Amino acid sequence: MKTAILAGLLSLLFATVPARAGNEALNGAEIRLLTGPIHGGSAQMGLEIALLPGWKTYWRSPGDAGIPPTIETGASQNIAGVEIAFPAPERFGEGHGQSVGYTAPVVLPLAVRLADPGLPARLVAKVMIGVCRDICLPVEAEVEARIDPKARPAPGEVAAIEEALRQVPVRIEATAPLAVASVAREAAPKTGNGPETLVVTVVSDRPEEQQDLFAEGPEGWALPLPVRLGREGGRTRWRVALEGLPPGASPKEAALRFTVVTPDRAVEQAWRLD
Repeated sequence: MKTAILAGLLSLLFATVPARAGNEALNGAEIRLLTGPIHGGSAQMGLEIALLPGWKTYWRSPGDAGIPPTIETGASQNIAGVEIAFPAPERFGEGHGQSVGYTAPVVLPLAVRLADPGLPARLVAKVMIGVCRDICLPVEAEVEARIDPKARPAPGEVAAIEEALRQVPVRIEATAPLAVASVAREAAPKTGNGPETLVVTVVSDRPEEQQDLFAEGPEGWALPLPVRLGREGGRTRWRVALEGLPPGASPKEAALRFTVVTPDRAVEQAWRLD
């Protein structure tokens, strides 16, 4: 069952639980905004999701089940836009499927553009995340923070944001030391018992390094998690089933995004199918 379907079912099965503004821990996670420095009219901030032991939350593409985090900032003041980044995720099992996200506290970096960089601003974030332990709950929280160009941010918050930024996958090209080298389309079986698939080859300058691969399609796609086929030297092959496409969607010339994660580095790469 694909992500979009399961996310909808989860929102129906479990009541959404509101969290008060601030940083109170509710249903497995404590949520707050961190404030960092301002450079060139953009404030570096972070959404801290302090998971309690045993709880998990989800990446932007949550896998077979889960709810991706969303942030709505319409009630903010002197804010022109907010861009969210995601540290490298991990794959974990849930029931009969696999999900993608975080099993430890995480900070999602936020690049907050100020409408007038010379004036204070107020970021009001209505956040929805999914958290899971024995059951899964969509949790809503409204948190806010004041952004003052003349104030000095707390060193601890700055350090947490900087560490999160170091964990965000680096955008690379196919010639990088760790990269997707090729993507081959394979036709669906003539028996009609399976979908068309992609065979993705990842090259690495560290042949013994463990890696995981995540694949995302255009908006509305819900691709399943890649399945590892094998490794030979510095080349690892993965299979991605072309399932979870919206009705009528074609993979021809579709823009994909691949994320490769290893124990100490992660990269993100755009790819357009033939």
